[in-house]
Amino acid sequence: MIGAFEVCELPDITDVWIWFEFQLALLADSQANVLKYVQLGAGSVFQVARPHEQRFIGLTRAETKAFFDEQRVQLELVTMFELLATTEAIIRLDFRSRAGARRKDALSRRFRQLHRTRGERIRFDEDILAALKEEVTPAGVVSAFRGVLKLRHWLAHGRHWHPKLGRGYTPNDVFDISQALIYAVPLA
Repeated sequence: MIGAFEVCELPDITDVWIWFEFQLALLADSQANVLKYVQLGAGSVFQVARPHEQRFIGLTRAETKAFFDEQRVQLELVTMFELLATTEAIIRLDFRSRAGARRKDALSRRFRQLHRTRGERIRFDEDILAALKEEVTPAGVVSAFRGVLKLRHWLAHGRHWHPKLGRGYTPNDVFDISQALIYAVPLA
């Protein structure tokens, strides 16, 4: 079992997706449990089955559904952030592996050069993704991932502005874009 602050040596976006699906199921189960006790109309009755459900006493069915809708939105945002962070970790680990190895492929050579010139100050987008785009990865894959990185920045920095993402993203979109990037890179 991995502790909260232990190094994840083999990050995998599939693990993130499995966690997301499990959390969605828990959320749906909790919503169904709460809604079966919420009656329509004035004088609604709510029987508290679990302590954390006390917050729903006195709420209408619509208010209860709105609460669970907001919980799902937050879960989706956290999941998209985790998918993007995990994808970055996978690509950065590949970078380290290539920079330290003596492989002869163009990407490994490019990564060694970047490591020599930038050292530990490697920038993910400007250095690693730029090298991927130029050396091996189809440009559309890198461009799509760069587009979703704007979402990551917005999430990571507190969501205190209106993001200019160019499009909306769902967890499915982020998973597909991340997976496409990972699969496009011939991992070391």
